Amino acid sequence: MPATPPPPAPIPPMSTLDAVVSALDSVIEWSIAASSRLGYFAALYKRITIAVRAAVNNGAFQDGPRMERFDAAFACRYFDALNGYFHPKQFPRPTRSWQQTFDAADRPDPIILQHMLAGVNAHIDLDLGITAQNIAPAMKLPKLHDDFNTINAVLASQVNGVLDDINQLSPELAELYQVLADNEIFLINQAVAAMRDNAWRFAIFLAVVPGFTRPLTIWAHDRKVAAQADLIYHPPGIIGVIQATVREIAEEESRDVIRNIQVLAEIASTPAPIKTTL
Repeated sequence: MPATPPPPAPIPPMSTLDAVVSALDSVIEWSIAASSRLGYFAALYKRITIAVRAAVNNGAFQDGPRMERFDAAFACRYFDALNGYFHPKQFPRPTRSWQQTFDAADRPDPIILQHMLAGVNAHIDLDLGITAQNIAPAMKLPKLHDDFNTINAVLASQVNGVLDDINQLSPELAELYQVLADNEIFLINQAVAAMRDNAWRFAIFLAVVPGFTRPLTIWAHDRKVAAQADLIYHPPGIIGVIQATVREIAEEESRDVIRNIQVLAEIASTPAPIKTTL
């Protein structure tokens, strides 16, 4: 059995989307070498970042340079969490919601979609609001709102493509999506919109609380987001219906982690058609 490779090198701060894509490629390459499920979210994130970069280049935002800085700063929170996870003696520990997501990568029982959703949960419900408040503090925040909504619409526009990606690896999911069709897409898009709105409210809250209370405010919100991650990995359901569905999906889904990441990463290089409104 091949030895597990050493942790990836620390990811430095960055300010461009080209640098973000390159860093994501390094995480994906390490995940393939290590057969680590951390590569699932990294592949999803690469697809979304490439779509955002295309939207910036196509003039979709009121302030394209600001939104490139925004998205790079947003990505840096994910990279900072990875640095803390892999190099705890050099960097601060990840937030609880990211730690829970990273720890679950060692578990074989969650399906691909659960690993992805847990990453989305930590990144949008915690990191997005913090990033918005940092990029446009206090009175500048309202001027960010339209572009904030646009960047989240770009994210949502990738939903169909991401589901198609997973369908190649999870026949049971493909059957479920075929039955649910547009209703499933609608529900996921609504969930993205709800997370976006929650993140915006959190950004507003951070903007109005005294600066010395922000660390405690983020700490408390992180606990809430971590609790949501627990529901993703242990979904509730009447008489265990949801848990049973997840088990059925797991029985049909490809468990070849390396191949799964390779397929997802290859498809991630070409985003789905980009929309700028939800």
